[in-house]
Amino acid sequence: MFLGFSVIASAQVITEDQLTEMVKEAQEKCEGAHSTIVLRVNEDFAESIWGKTIRFNSADIIRFFNHASGEKVYGGVGILNGNKNSWTFEYDQQATADLLTKNGVRVTKSYNTLWIIARQDLLYAESKVEPQKTILELYCPKPELLEVLRVGKQQSIEFLITGYAGSVSSSAKIYGVLTQVYTTKQVVTCVNGHEFDKALGYKFCPVCGEPLKEPEE
Repeated sequence: MFLGFSVIASAQVITEDQLTEMVKEAQEKCEGAHSTIVLRVNEDFAESIWGKTIRFNSADIIRFFNHASGEKVYGGVGILNGNKNSWTFEYDQQATADLLTKNGVRVTKSYNTLWIIARQDLLYAESKVEPQKTILELYCPKPELLEVLRVGKQQSIEFLITGYAGSVSSSAKIYGVLTQVYTTKQVVTCVNGHEFDKALGYKFCPVCGEPLKEPEE
């Protein structure tokens, strides 16, 4: 099934913890459910992440790579399916291509197929948050971001999400476009060491009630 959303990306930032909770809730709704329920849950999840910016504060930068002949543009969701070639729910390819183009990714029509091809350097990164590892495949259209990324380091990154594939028992995979790299984690902490993403807007620690402030560099 296909769906086309507006290509205007939202400025809202979703934290890694928030995304994890969204996925967990969707997976719980899907487990053991009828196929029509699974499809509806995947559709709802797809709409909730479309064009949104996600921030991972502790992403392990693994490697850079590219496909010499380009890669078919994909966009979709598979809450209980880790294969992007068989999404449970798939975005319209042209809408996905438009969103990628709007965010700087080089996209062209294939000469011998109906596919739309993306030709862009990609970042492969990982985030290990128990109980699951998340693998990131992100297009990198901005040279200035490549200049600050370092393989082997753990860095705070933001990305536009265009696809999610995962299951309860295996690692998850996220596809999207890298939009920002920070030199420091975008968090606030309290005197007791509790840490929260700035995007949550907390002024006081929800665990112990102490004031929150940005950590000193």
